[in-house]
Amino acid sequence: MEIKNETRLTYEILTDVMISKKKFIITSWSISFFCVFIIEMTIWPSGAFPWWVNLLLGGIFLAFYRLLSKITTPKRLKKTYKKIIGEGESRHSFLFKDEEVECHVCNEVTPEAHAIYPYSSLTGWEFVKNYLVLYVSKYQQITIDLNGFDSEEDKNAVIALLKAKVKKD
Repeated sequence: MEIKNETRLTYEILTDVMISKKKFIITSWSISFFCVFIIEMTIWPSGAFPWWVNLLLGGIFLAFYRLLSKITTPKRLKKTYKKIIGEGESRHSFLFKDEEVECHVCNEVTPEAHAIYPYSSLTGWEFVKNYLVLYVSKYQQITIDLNGFDSEEDKNAVIALLKAKVKKD
């Protein structure tokens, strides 16, 4: 079995897909609240301020922490993806085989790249909007446009293959 997929991505699309993932939102806000919680727990027991002042200070700390910290924001994501693929369009060709997926990438930054990922090396997958996100590792993902398949049958065959061969997080 060999099924082809042609995907065209821009840095705006990649940013939109990443922000739409539930893991991104939960992780980003969890880190912020944890840091503010630590700050609050150091101020609260001192008894220097009434409870409502401590809550107000917590909100102010949270706002400044979100603005000034290195937590990934949509603006930073766009900047990162712009560095990775450039201003233009990134073209990805995927060839789904029985035991592996081949990936060819061409964009402004990387004129030509080729990779082969066995299904056993993929750590998970999920649907985000109209895209399929395959996880190669915790920090590396492959974004595939579901409209890039030749037919609906090809798309369903690839999804069935992924369900059988790759464990979903």
